Amino acid sequence: MIYLPSFLLLMGVLPFWDGLRRRTGVQAALKGVNAAVVGLLLAALYTPVWTSAIFAPADFGLGVVAFLLLVMWRVPPWLVVILGAVGATIIANISGLAVPA
Repeated sequence: MIYLPSFLLLMGVLPFWDGLRRRTGVQAALKGVNAAVVGLLLAALYTPVWTSAIFAPADFGLGVVAFLLLVMWRVPPWLVVILGAVGATIIANISGLAVPA
C-alpha cells in the first residue's frame, strides 16, 4: 500500500507523458528533479556508508575496486557484494580488526 499512490500517479500521467516531456518547463523541472535525486543519493551514500564503513585507506581502496567492478567491468552486483565481503574479511584479518566469534 505504500507504493499505491505513486503507481496511481504514474498511471494517470502516462497517457499524457509524451506531450508533457516536450514542454520546456517540464524539461527544466525534470532536470531539477534529476539533480535533486543525485544529491540525495550522494547524501545517502555519505551518511550511512562512508561514515560507518570507510575507516582506513584499505577500506577506500576496496570501495574503489568494487565501484570499478560494477562500472567498468560490468560484474553482476551480487558477485560484487560477495567479493566485497571477502575483501573486507581479508582486510580485517590482516589489520587485526577481526571480531572473535
